[in-house]
Amino acid sequence: MMLGLLSLPNELISTIADELGTRKTFRGTCKRINAVLSPQLFSSITINIDEELIDAGILQLEALATKSTCAAEYVLICGRLVKEPNHLKAAWAQGKIRELLPEALSTLKGVTTVTWEMYSTDPDWASVLVSAFLETLPALSALDLTEAPEHPEPWVHLNRISNLTKLTVRGGPDATIIEIIANSPHLTHLDLLAPGRRHRVGDYPGTLHSFLGKVPRGRPLRLEHLGVTRYCVRFDDETLPHLRHLKSLELKYIHIPDDERQYYTEDLLSKLDRFGSSPEHLWGAVMREGIPIEMAIASADDVFIDYLASATRIKKIGLLGADTNVLAKKFFTQVVPRHSKTLVSLSVGAAFEGPWCFGKRNVGIFLECTQLSELCVSVNTSSTKGGGTYGPVNQIMAMAARMPKLYQLGLFAANQRMLRDRDGTPVDEDIWRTCDALCESVASFGPVNPAIHLNLIAVHDEDESKFRPQRGANGVIKYVSVQ
Repeated sequence: MMLGLLSLPNELISTIADELGTRKTFRGTCKRINAVLSPQLFSSITINIDEELIDAGILQLEALATKSTCAAEYVLICGRLVKEPNHLKAAWAQGKIRELLPEALSTLKGVTTVTWEMYSTDPDWASVLVSAFLETLPALSALDLTEAPEHPEPWVHLNRISNLTKLTVRGGPDATIIEIIANSPHLTHLDLLAPGRRHRVGDYPGTLHSFLGKVPRGRPLRLEHLGVTRYCVRFDDETLPHLRHLKSLELKYIHIPDDERQYYTEDLLSKLDRFGSSPEHLWGAVMREGIPIEMAIASADDVFIDYLASATRIKKIGLLGADTNVLAKKFFTQVVPRHSKTLVSLSVGAAFEGPWCFGKRNVGIFLECTQLSELCVSVNTSSTKGGGTYGPVNQIMAMAARMPKLYQLGLFAANQRMLRDRDGTPVDEDIWRTCDALCESVASFGPVNPAIHLNLIAVHDEDESKFRPQRGANGVIKYVSVQ
């Protein structure tokens, strides 16, 4: 039997291991199977050391430093490399990490993708060591960085990183980000996310123009994905050359609300008006230039809805802060049917209760989207009151049973319009109560109809609660929290 198994192609051996659900133990049966499964098992390595994981973290570093762990193609470096020592064990751990981390990192020269979430508690020496290590990676093509507030040391070496194809940055010095982009002529995916609720202004440019400003004019980028959150965006002769091949565009919170302009000086407002633009200008430019957008995420204003109603072959739609009732009717009766044969992902985030939320009126519309694999809907807050079985969850799951390609479901809580803060925003406490009710409803739902293929249900609360199907000892399938 073993000889027959070993004669199979690698793909079939991998499939058999998946079906058995025993990759780790199956790997130890012989060298041939180990060679097939090890690259898959160790394709992602997480380095995450804090006071609660000191022993496991040290053992991991020792394994990497001695090369007893298969070298990874991808490495995920999370923050909290170690906290400052506040007792003897922590002091010992920091000494061991100083000793082992350089050797451990040196065994990961083949990595292509790095995700690094920095923490303000990381010691400077460790952060600088990791940032210097990233500069030496010859195959690095994708980088995802999250800034640690008031902790600029890790960025010292990052401006020398080059030749990326994907870059995601949450915060960080604009000057460093500009250099990385300028040094990556083959960049195709770019996500820029500013921290906080407002645009970064003053000493920081905070504009798409500045981030692309050092790219040689005669050699524009061929961006296929652009995501911008809380920075100023304007499409003109300087930025458009980089965007003509865009397939995916995400624009989140890039416009300053009128009631926030009072917080800015006239000089800064002038700067923002120069490098920012209205929704009419942005989506008008996309249409005029014939940019082939397939995936679009933006605020649910009338301009974006009009664009979607005229575009063709959209595969992904994401709406933020949907509020205007008149637009809801246009979206569900014109936009969704127009793209029903091509949509694979649809997300409708409603600010308040109303026609944007899930209900019997739009079940038939969702069912027309025969290619949907991911759906996120908003649920009326008031419908969670009163206890008992949560009706909308049952309705959504009944709908999911008729959508064979739907594998992921997201649930948003839409607040009651009467429950607003003074500035008109939803009351957080009421949303959290609704999210708790949604989580309870998902966990209590069942038994799950075998026709439902949902592999993940996410309730979008503050921490995003996730549930996956699991068969119990009694053979009944229920959705279980995976937090």
